[in-house]
Amino acid sequence: MGFKERYKLVYHYRKGGSHEFSYDMGNGKVRDRFYLTEIDVFTSNFADDEELSRGLNLLSNVYNDGYFTIEYRTNGVLKTMELVFKDMPFVRKLALDNIRKATLAKKDITFYMREFLRDINKDPSFLKFIFEKRYTNSFFRNALNYYLTLKNSDDKDAQGALWQAEASLCREFCRYKTIRGLEIGRRNYELIKQNKNVPSFPNAISVSERARIEYELNHPKKKKKSDILSNQMPLFDANEYTDESLKKGRTRR
Repeated sequence: MGFKERYKLVYHYRKGGSHEFSYDMGNGKVRDRFYLTEIDVFTSNFADDEELSRGLNLLSNVYNDGYFTIEYRTNGVLKTMELVFKDMPFVRKLALDNIRKATLAKKDITFYMREFLRDINKDPSFLKFIFEKRYTNSFFRNALNYYLTLKNSDDKDAQGALWQAEASLCREFCRYKTIRGLEIGRRNYELIKQNKNVPSFPNAISVSERARIEYELNHPKKKKKSDILSNQMPLFDANEYTDESLKKGRTRR
């Protein structure tokens, strides 16, 4: 598995324990780690956590009384992410167009970047919400803060360095995970403004659960054939993802 294929779809039982989704590729090969775009394209076929559980229970009735998260490790630290569902067609299309990629082409994100900068200029509270709720990482926050500092400065040296700051910020926008996080933050921000409920996300794993997961990650068990789902639907079929019928009618909002 490559470094970018590091994301897991995990179901956490409310009474304790978890179940990791795995995909039987045939020939004795099983995948349990994926690109983030692969997971997003799959989960965005469903309306919510409950509908996803029902869909997967058609294969194996193990997704009961719990919730899904996406998990990955960075610098030895276990992190979790919320899922993308049908209510985010822009993210779905972005993932579909960049399946099995982690980095987007600059030409594809230039307009998005300009639009985002206009949005935070018109509504500074949106940026505050994005930063406070940690929808982005420190690299993006630092790059954006540096760019805005130079852009709003009257100093000649600052203006001369602005193009470098913009290039650094552009590199952050070229990461699929960056735009994904911003769009989840945008969705939640708009829901709050409309006094609507934000989808719940149990982003805190208990100390004991985290310790168990860390132990299992460092002491992997050999999978038995009986543990692998049989007759699985082609969840990560490339032909399914590139079907033109799926791409039609995808707009940002």
